[in-house]
Amino acid sequence: MNKRQLLFVTYQDEHLDEGFSYAIELAKAMIEDIVLLLVQKKDTLQEKFEDLMVSVSFAEEGEHETALQIVSNGSRDLPAIINSKVTEMVLASSKAGVHMEARNTDKDVVTGIRSFLKQHSGIDKVVLSPSVTEGEVLSTRDLNRLVRTASRPIVTMTRQSCRPGKKVCPPASESPYRYEKEFA
Repeated sequence: MNKRQLLFVTYQDEHLDEGFSYAIELAKAMIEDIVLLLVQKKDTLQEKFEDLMVSVSFAEEGEHETALQIVSNGSRDLPAIINSKVTEMVLASSKAGVHMEARNTDKDVVTGIRSFLKQHSGIDKVVLSPSVTEGEVLSTRDLNRLVRTASRPIVTMTRQSCRPGKKVCPPASESPYRYEKEFA
């Protein structure tokens, strides 16, 4: 019997571990493994294309060093940061007794989740990182479209808002995330 899996979706950036502790707790409670899906931001894809076009323009004018600098500047230390955070996440999940594997896609959130779910039938639920649900990159329209077409429960996370001067903020020992569950 194959073990069911929880799909934790986050962006390929320095905040990819936001909400991961909740995903581990949920996987432990549901006796599931975790599949980490690293997706691209739409803005990031557009920025890469723009950088590439600018570097082509410089290369056409004979400014090869400038062109190389523009292309390499976009991918500075991010791959190293991502690799180290994924390694930390694998170790944390292993410590918690949950098996985790990481997958990478060059697609945006909605397209990446859809194509992954088509190829992997063992996914029981999809958990979206706070960085995915709170940014302006994933619109409400896209999220609703995903909920309608995913055919799996979608769990979204957001950070709790704190009002200065009011006692609405949680104590430091509590998690700064609020969890909402939507069903497809």
